Amino acid sequence: MKQKLILLSILITIFTFAVSAQTEKGSISISGRSSFEGAYFSNRIKGANINISDRYAMSVDGYSITITPSIGYFVIDNLSVGAQSSFSITDGDYQSKTSQFVLMPTVEYYFPTKGPVKPFVAIGAGYTNISMELGLQGSNVDNMSFGGFAFAGGAGAAFFVRNNISIDLMLEYAEVSAKYSKDSSYKYSTKGLGGSIGFSFYF
Repeated sequence: MKQKLILLSILITIFTFAVSAQTEKGSISISGRSSFEGAYFSNRIKGANINISDRYAMSVDGYSITITPSIGYFVIDNLSVGAQSSFSITDGDYQSKTSQFVLMPTVEYYFPTKGPVKPFVAIGAGYTNISMELGLQGSNVDNMSFGGFAFAGGAGAAFFVRNNISIDLMLEYAEVSAKYSKDSSYKYSTKGLGGSIGFSFYF
């Protein structure tokens, strides 16, 4: 019983640190989020000159793993501007593999609260590059590259386990529109809703 009371006291101490300074003007945040099998996506390819095999190879449903580091600067209390990059690997349902790199400016707003949990919203838009490795008939492999526009927005909550460290949970919607590097009539689009978890450090 005594050990349980000691453990409870430690947990209460951890979660009652003052959290007013992390999102004040002039602070800097460094974050890293990952999503594992938490993002469902639906990709569709369009174009008058696309043959049937390419259409089926690139129109897939599946899951992705994404790593997203970011940095932000609080220009006023609770509002940060910054940038994030993300790298994802996708395993589709038609012997295809996709890697995607995104770089975008971002804006995040943290709702002021007195406790150790701060809800936030985030939005960003930028450039994306997609590389696709398509498994064709036999042992043949076709590589394709797309470039274009990426948009993301979402909401979540930062759980402060230390005065300058938070565990972040986020639900995010993302959308991509890109063109094939060798033929602009090939248009790649993807959209989806996914969840992520990560850590943030505040200075």
